[in-house]
Amino acid sequence: MDTLDKDTVSNRYAEAYAQLVKEFCKDVHTIAEEYEPIPRTDDKGKLVPGPNRAPAPFLPIIGSGYYDAPIRVAIYGMETACWHDLSRFIKKYGKGGLTAVKAYTDGDIANPGDYKNRFHEHHGTEYENKTPFSFWKFVYSVLAFIYNEKDVRKNEKLLRSFIWGNVNAYEKFNASPKKRMKRDHWQKVFSASERFNSAQLLLPYTLPHIMVVFYWGMSRKWLTGNEGKWESDEKKTIDWANFDPSDKYKLKSEQKDVLKKYIRCFYLPNTGTYVFKTMHPQGMHSRHGKGIQQKTWMEAINYAIGTATNNLTFSHQS
Repeated sequence: MDTLDKDTVSNRYAEAYAQLVKEFCKDVHTIAEEYEPIPRTDDKGKLVPGPNRAPAPFLPIIGSGYYDAPIRVAIYGMETACWHDLSRFIKKYGKGGLTAVKAYTDGDIANPGDYKNRFHEHHGTEYENKTPFSFWKFVYSVLAFIYNEKDVRKNEKLLRSFIWGNVNAYEKFNASPKKRMKRDHWQKVFSASERFNSAQLLLPYTLPHIMVVFYWGMSRKWLTGNEGKWESDEKKTIDWANFDPSDKYKLKSEQKDVLKKYIRCFYLPNTGTYVFKTMHPQGMHSRHGKGIQQKTWMEAINYAIGTATNNLTFSHQS
């Protein structure tokens, strides 16, 4: 089985992000001082951070089970989480930069350290929106397809088997910053965080087989580091001829066109990665979705993965 050495990946991660984190903290530290959380005592008498927090950047997290996973999967979204608070981030990393990857992996559940276990806290059975089109439901669907697992939420190993990231490291203003920050402060932090917005900070050494990006605004520059049009050898055709969703109602032709339009595949030969670009789930039931059911979207995405990556061996195909 093709495996990755965790120490090597951790060192490469630190090399990729350390200086960028240090520069980011230098650029925004005066702003962060205005959003120092005011400590408060919770109902159990424990001193915890209070209000006045500004979100910190969210950098991609590498699950502890990723390194020896038979199919390495990276899943990116848009504003799927904010990272604690800005002042705390700067205090932890501002002087020495990001010297280790530990805080950005799912780490040790029994000993999460200063930062809580992000995988354990934000998905599994603890974090799932109740709306039909939630990001994590689609994450579960992709993992379930690849590993032929009926209920991924009950499989702790699979829940820590992939990379989780956001295309933009910092939230847009109308997300949580609108309630927490002055707009000009947010703009400066958002601009400073753009140095983290590149898949190339991670792809060359994590080498995912499959990357699913739930954000239609993903650009070629973000993915490959290059401007311009997609090259022919970067694209991969999805054969939709045999797609037959299990939903009882019949798809209209315009709905079929929407599915084909909003699911694209690119192949990156340098890392051996199939990249699937689609809408964020919340946008799938907006005017762009044309009334297509959640289950159909999930089946269409999984079908695209299966047909475009037919030279990969999924665990349920072996």
